[in-house]
Amino acid sequence: MSKRKNKSTNGAMLDLWRPPAGAGDPIGCLATTYTFSPGLFDEQCLARFLEIESEPNREDLAFLLERETRLGGVYAGVLVDHTQAGVEHSLRWDVIPVRIPSGKQHAKISLLSWAQHVRIIVASANLTEPGYRSNFEVAGTIDLKPDGADQALLERTTAFLRRLLSFVPGVSDTSPTVRRATEFLVQVENHTKGWNTMRRGGNVRQQLAFTLPASENDLAQSSLDEAILGCRARGGSPHEAWVASPFFDFDVEASRVTAALCKLMARGRQREITFCVPTVGLETNSTVPRLAAPKALYTTPEVFHGIARVNTLPLADADKNLRPWHAKLLLFRADQYSAVLIGSSNFTCAGQGVGQYRNAEANLLYVAEKVQYGRDLGQLEAIWPTTDPVENPDGAEWLGPNADRDEEEQATSLPLPVGFLAATYRAGDSRLVLVQVAPEHLPDDWQLLACGVHAMELASSISWNNSGRPESIQCSWLPVQPPEKLLVRWGEYEAFLPLNVQELKELPPPSQLESMSADDMLLILAAADPSAAFRAWAKQQQPSGSFDTDLDSAIPVDMDPLRRYDLQATFLHRIRRRARILAQLRANLERPVWGRQSLDWRLRGLVGIEPLALRLVKEFIATTAASDEALLTLADFLIVLREISYKPDGNSLSTSAFDNVYRPFLSELAGSLQVKVDEHLYRVSDDLKGFWERVVNKCQV
Repeated sequence: MSKRKNKSTNGAMLDLWRPPAGAGDPIGCLATTYTFSPGLFDEQCLARFLEIESEPNREDLAFLLERETRLGGVYAGVLVDHTQAGVEHSLRWDVIPVRIPSGKQHAKISLLSWAQHVRIIVASANLTEPGYRSNFEVAGTIDLKPDGADQALLERTTAFLRRLLSFVPGVSDTSPTVRRATEFLVQVENHTKGWNTMRRGGNVRQQLAFTLPASENDLAQSSLDEAILGCRARGGSPHEAWVASPFFDFDVEASRVTAALCKLMARGRQREITFCVPTVGLETNSTVPRLAAPKALYTTPEVFHGIARVNTLPLADADKNLRPWHAKLLLFRADQYSAVLIGSSNFTCAGQGVGQYRNAEANLLYVAEKVQYGRDLGQLEAIWPTTDPVENPDGAEWLGPNADRDEEEQATSLPLPVGFLAATYRAGDSRLVLVQVAPEHLPDDWQLLACGVHAMELASSISWNNSGRPESIQCSWLPVQPPEKLLVRWGEYEAFLPLNVQELKELPPPSQLESMSADDMLLILAAADPSAAFRAWAKQQQPSGSFDTDLDSAIPVDMDPLRRYDLQATFLHRIRRRARILAQLRANLERPVWGRQSLDWRLRGLVGIEPLALRLVKEFIATTAASDEALLTLADFLIVLREISYKPDGNSLSTSAFDNVYRPFLSELAGSLQVKVDEHLYRVSDDLKGFWERVVNKCQV
């Protein structure tokens, strides 16, 4: 059999996180993974999703502030297998552990939502550097827009993510992470409810296929079964199958999943299965291929009157760069169609959903009908990699599944004792770390430690027993900044416990914001491009370096007439400039907002209306020489806030919903500012004092 070749279908998976043209403002994202690199998710995936333009390695301060301010108005969360979830991460987004009974949270599906676009990414890649940068991987997308949306695929995605949330340890109505994720799913469903149903066009159809274990209220699911059902909806059962997987079961289980595939294929004609498997070793003079797979793959189809062939997967890309194979693909052929299944499922019992023990897996099926002169089928099959046939599989060296080739099988983090359910950080004035436990499943001797700058013991089995063995442990936390990570030690073992925040809006602002003036904050809020404004401000905070432009100037500073008579310093110029900036601020505040969280962040966020108002009051109180001008600025600011006329768009927050939040906020803000300003009004003129009081009264109506 000759080589099987494909056309190039390479692409950068990180680009799938970028908003398409016209996508609008970000609303939120929820992703799933097995192994996890929080740095990749934070600095690469989220940065693209939110369109953060600052570079984390070159513009640390600008990136930090952009990320903090952008994340406040959107939702972001990652569902991670519980053995990999105790990582250090920004508390602006959630890391949610998933504990699958006798299995793994192995799915790699991401739901990204913008105002005018929803994207579902189904991939083989974990959210890790190898997954997104160096491995052979595969990914597909489902895109929904207002003029065309496949609601059935979105509903299946949200239903699957809700099933995963039901496997979160300690899940309850009070769990902040599960509540936030659930609210996001509801928001996406409501947001897309009025979008036009996508018209079926072309010869390629998409269908999701999931693997999940049975739960109290739901039946088990099998990706293999769902994929074959999707194929049968376009014709008969497939008579030919190709399998590409980096990892397999040992012989007994490999025989079982292969038998399951054979039984689902067409009867009454020859069944053909080609297994594309990894190889071990790079010996060029070896005549015997060393296959990282069990021989049961090759021998089992014969029992079911089938023909088995074996090919080897590539070790390098077209540029001869070595790339570990991590993609998972199945190809099905029938007289009426060809179909390709891509996603997270290895060709194992747990991955495909064969037998009692199942992972959580997510896959995407493409089915192309055979039509005369059609190109879709050829383009679909071009996804398949270039593989080399093994001419004599009986003479090959079958080594069994090789865990060294699969990054996931090397993820050996020790799981926490099941008695540790969840940890939540409560920010604010009374700071606490709240730990939820199942007393009957805790080890006899354990310690809970905070890691990082403020390392300390938070609790232990001794203090817990002395407190009456409560199900909720409250640990006081004095530092302003939260713990970086939580570590549990028991006996000679240790593992990290995931930590998330109870209320995002109570997190302390970055210390760098303390040096931001009211004018700086106003310019950022009014900017058409906040990213550029952040970068410009952050650049001003950095050391200027050794080059001094004043010393290099041909004209001394004090003799330059343009410097001595700076028009920008005149009162009239300042008034005009302030009026222009306030008009830009008003336009930004009137823009559509896509949820209560986004509106609340716009009003009370790190660089929001309330912090700006408080900064203006602070500067008025500290100003003695120009008190009238400082109070006039504050009054003008309130006038602009009172004149806001919100402009909704599509499925954004309605005008009534906006006003129900905004008008009480403005009234409360005006009253709070009045209390702070009143004791300093003796410094301003009587006319300005009366003007200030009239403005405050109008804002409180």
